[in-house]
Amino acid sequence: MDETFQAILDSLPPKPPRSRLEPYAELIHELRRRGRSYREIASILADRCGVRVGVHTVYNFVRVRTPALKKAAKAAKTAGAGAPPSHGGSALAGGEDQEAEVWQRIQALKQRPVSAHTQTAKKVFHYDENAPLTVPAKKE
Repeated sequence: MDETFQAILDSLPPKPPRSRLEPYAELIHELRRRGRSYREIASILADRCGVRVGVHTVYNFVRVRTPALKKAAKAAKTAGAGAPPSHGGSALAGGEDQEAEVWQRIQALKQRPVSAHTQTAKKVFHYDENAPLTVPAKKE
């Protein structure tokens, strides 16, 4: 980089954070990791830190600062649902054990063999494109 450009960049003061929640980012992330709801976090911030913010403000703050979760979820979706999405070590939603258990149960259901009843079931409906549609008579 040119020395004059570097001098300009070095002379600029650091940009202040855009969110007033920025100083509490670590606290908020840890509370989410421990399973606290956004409403509880907003209440804790108001009571203990003197910062009054809305629930949606906390939600948006967490959502914007968790790109690893977005990338992991997108990668899992495109890879074809074989395994649960990885949280990259920074899971904020809490309940990872429950989520892993749900994924295991889903995979077990997918692997379960089809029952004999559904395989030998008689056709209920037959479509012939050359014949008009009719309502069949009820069998007694």
